[in-house]
Amino acid sequence: MKKLIFIIFAIGIYGVISAQQLPVYSQYMFNRMLVNPGVTGSEPDIPIQLLVRQQWVGFENAPSTQMLNAHYCFTQYNMGVGGILFVDRFGHEQKIGINLNYSYFLPIFDEAKLSFGLSFQLFQYQLDYTELVALDPEDPNIYGTRESRIVPESDFGVYLYHEDYFAGISANQMIGLPIKIGGEEIHMGRLVRHFNIMGGYKFELDPEFDLEPSALIKTSFKAPSQLDLNVKCIYLDNYWVGLSYRTCGDIVSMLGVRYKEFDFGIAADFATSDIASYQNGSYELMVTYRLPLGAKSLGERKY
Repeated sequence: MKKLIFIIFAIGIYGVISAQQLPVYSQYMFNRMLVNPGVTGSEPDIPIQLLVRQQWVGFENAPSTQMLNAHYCFTQYNMGVGGILFVDRFGHEQKIGINLNYSYFLPIFDEAKLSFGLSFQLFQYQLDYTELVALDPEDPNIYGTRESRIVPESDFGVYLYHEDYFAGISANQMIGLPIKIGGEEIHMGRLVRHFNIMGGYKFELDPEFDLEPSALIKTSFKAPSQLDLNVKCIYLDNYWVGLSYRTCGDIVSMLGVRYKEFDFGIAADFATSDIASYQNGSYELMVTYRLPLGAKSLGERKY
């Protein structure tokens, strides 16, 4: 098979080259299930969330992610269930799939709970040949406009949570199958395991203001690890502002409001690295509807 030159901008930052094969989220602290399946069922209501992210605005065919997810706690059975529908695009690649989550939790001490979560994922990986440039345009293996494969995956997580604090560790893409596609099964790269450690604590500054610092460490042991440092200030449980710093050089600002059963949040990422000269930031919109069911699980609504 003749060598293909992929049209991948910002090479070495995203994709198989850097082993960063998972979407980036800026507002994951408002839905930690996106990072750790152990979070499934840890809220008192049914949170139904739509998240839309456009990364590196100004780049053609830049990464974009759309996601719809929800989860629910069966308190009488000490378990939670949830699901995620997602579309993730980057240049010539597209992933469309579903996650089915299950968690089992145990009360341990001081109203805290320890949860063990497992997620099964099935997605369609699609390669668009119209976005590729071949060294040999006559190559007979470059035929048609798109090729696709169905790929299974699985995530696992452990999550400790309380009304005032949380901590968790999780592993993504545990199966790690290679994705082979094309006329001669071009090896597109093996899915790499990713590991996450997160934690945070909410301080009550006074009856009106809460302050919650948190951190997330992400690594695949095949690319540089990344640390996210976050802090958000919450006013009257209905308004919040936040700031994050990623060790890759991104600075993230967040703003949100609650109106009745709806949460609205927006985040803007700005790079400080060399890539900043070629794009206009990344933007993320979050809308959550909380279907009220009473106190179905530990704690009140979490931010």
